[in-house]
Amino acid sequence: MPFVPTYRVRETLLSRKPRAFSREVATLTVMAVLWLSLLAWRNGEELLPTLAASSDGVFNQQEYWRLLTAVAVHSDLEHFFSNVIFLGLFSYLLYGYFGFWVFPALGLALAALTNYLSLLTYPPQVSLVGASGLVYWMAGFWLTMYLVVERTLSVGKRLLRAVGIALVVFVPTTLQEEVSYRAHAIGFGLGAVSACVYFRSRRASIRAAEVVEWEDPFD
Repeated sequence: MPFVPTYRVRETLLSRKPRAFSREVATLTVMAVLWLSLLAWRNGEELLPTLAASSDGVFNQQEYWRLLTAVAVHSDLEHFFSNVIFLGLFSYLLYGYFGFWVFPALGLALAALTNYLSLLTYPPQVSLVGASGLVYWMAGFWLTMYLVVERTLSVGKRLLRAVGIALVVFVPTTLQEEVSYRAHAIGFGLGAVSACVYFRSRRASIRAAEVVEWEDPFD
């Protein structure tokens, strides 16, 4: 019977430390969102409706910048804190392992697209604010990349961890009328799809970062 060499992946791209300035990028992201939210709260009656993403503002007035400003502003402090922990964490991870063109560049672009697609599903009077669409995009991107990159673990273990994290952290235990769960779902779906496209385009370089241990059956 011919000898078929086998190997085990010892390290992957995700085994390394995140790139330099990852903490700074995460901190600046959180601070920018906090600053715009504070600004909106201070001038709530005038500024918050101007920064929110609304059907009238986006579709009728063609104020497409609202799709981005809506990501940064929050309705209140509780809303802000519900997003900020994961926003900081995923900013650190996505910039740290995949660089500027994934976050903030791709992340903000698809967060705007998430708001755009979400508005299409709502009546005209609904407005969107908050970073949850971005956070769910980040989660979808990160968990999908974890599944395809982290080959130091079996597929079953990776899948179990990814699904477990998604269920514990991102599936709500109670439903709140003011929360846009459609934006969450759209953001997560776009994150997963964009991660698949990204992996396919960067597969060679991602696999080149692996450290492989070949197993000798005669040892």
